[in-house]
Amino acid sequence: MAKSKISKTMTRMTWTGMTKKKSDYIFVFFMLLAPILHFLVFWLYLNLQNIMLGFQHPVTGEWGLMNFERFFRQFALDWEMGVGIKTCLENTFISAGIQMFITMPTLIIVTYLLFKQFYGHMFMRIAYYIPAIVGSATAMILNRALVGAGGPLIMITEALGVQWSDEVLQSGLYNNWGTARIAFHITDMLGVSGGSVLLLTGAFSKIPKDLFDVGKIEGLGMFREFLLVCVPCAWSTVGIMWVMTFGNVWGNYQRVMMLTEGAYGTNNFAYYLFGAQLSAISSGGAGESTYNYPAAIGLLLTAIVAPATLLLRKLADKIVPPVEF
Repeated sequence: MAKSKISKTMTRMTWTGMTKKKSDYIFVFFMLLAPILHFLVFWLYLNLQNIMLGFQHPVTGEWGLMNFERFFRQFALDWEMGVGIKTCLENTFISAGIQMFITMPTLIIVTYLLFKQFYGHMFMRIAYYIPAIVGSATAMILNRALVGAGGPLIMITEALGVQWSDEVLQSGLYNNWGTARIAFHITDMLGVSGGSVLLLTGAFSKIPKDLFDVGKIEGLGMFREFLLVCVPCAWSTVGIMWVMTFGNVWGNYQRVMMLTEGAYGTNNFAYYLFGAQLSAISSGGAGESTYNYPAAIGLLLTAIVAPATLLLRKLADKIVPPVEF
């Protein structure tokens, strides 16, 4: 009798365990179904199509490297004449340099000062979040108004004795060859992101308070505390943001589109690719104006930028070894 009860209990426990295990599998399956389908349709399928388009002739449908040859011919011609793709690459690398070596260090310093909670730090936090609140389109409109004809920048500099040309006074800094390119890159330095400040503040907040106390005992000032404590301890976040900045520059066409539409030597590589796609859309896929050429450019861009990003990631880890606490 006792053995029969034990046997029934064991059977019930085994069945309950199997049922629970089966329900867990069903739950996990349905939880993963949506992201897996999203990956298969919107990443794998679309990217396979792009890869195939890059190697296909836009008219005959034959397979080959004709789209890549077209790009390199255009590249050689533009490089010789100093226009087109050459200008786009120059502006892209300039923007990458500004974002990585001017904007990012400025962002880290600003975040450190906010982290130390100086007087007025709450106002500064709100000020940095305003562009994210109003949206990028509104921020770009304000940017154009800042350097436009009759804008605050021109009025203030005139009051300080700067003599602008009649062309600048009539059309603003973005709408003439003499000032458009330099004004575009200078205003690029002003792009401190409120979201980035939030990420870095979180990274600084995770640093143990004991390290700051030890720094005070050792007589570290703010500058040395920033360099020897905050930056190394938050480098895992800083390094990732630094690498992501380089990658994001190659896909950032919105700023060019909203401010200058690539005119007056301000085009970058992302907007050049975007323009090739617009050309394919406007032509309805007729003749040479198809998606094959933009797909080939996208493959070339991926083949160059992806390894460069990985190398930058390794370099970031070499600069400051990972810190655990």
